[in-house]
Amino acid sequence: MRENATENITLKDTGVNSISNDTAINLNDTDHPLQLVIKWMEEAKHMGLDNSDAMNVATVGKDGRPRNRMVLMRHLTTSEIGFFTNLSSDKSKEIIANPNVSATIWWPNMSRQVRIQGIAQPMNRDTVRAYFHTRPRKSQIAAWTSKQSQPLQSMQALHEKFHTFEQQFSDQEIPLPDFWGGYTISVEEIEFWCGKPFRLHERIRLTSRGSTWIQSRLYP
Repeated sequence: MRENATENITLKDTGVNSISNDTAINLNDTDHPLQLVIKWMEEAKHMGLDNSDAMNVATVGKDGRPRNRMVLMRHLTTSEIGFFTNLSSDKSKEIIANPNVSATIWWPNMSRQVRIQGIAQPMNRDTVRAYFHTRPRKSQIAAWTSKQSQPLQSMQALHEKFHTFEQQFSDQEIPLPDFWGGYTISVEEIEFWCGKPFRLHERIRLTSRGSTWIQSRLYP
């Protein structure tokens, strides 16, 4: 056997189409493209899809390399999307250094995807506080427990710290940590994708130009 041999594996197209969507992308209000995101999100939740608000957020590190991770999109209006996080986390530091971000929402069982590019900015503290107190109590305690993205000695140490905060807040409302917050993303470009048979997918992109949105259709 050759040493240091590299095995190349190619995943072939089986010829079987993935789930496709027989409805067209219908942008009724091109002045507020996030309306369609709201509609698709509501449909995903109505179908009972797991993690329907899961979103991949990509930032740029100080070395210029992209870094991405999954978060929960728990803020959605007609003008912006958002998520909550530890403000000392890597993604928070990267956003502060470079607020240009991209996000992808993918509903495989609906064969729909949304890609967003925009500028992230810190979320209003009143909005953060209101959301924080809707979280399960143990999730609020976990927010105090985690020094997100920092080295951790062991899982036992994490659970011990959680227990310490659980005792500390045992008879009181859990306050919002100063180091816990969120970011909103002002959308500059958004693309809607809808899966179709034989990979003939539908893609529509809208790009912000001042107070208007330029719409274009893309090859799949």
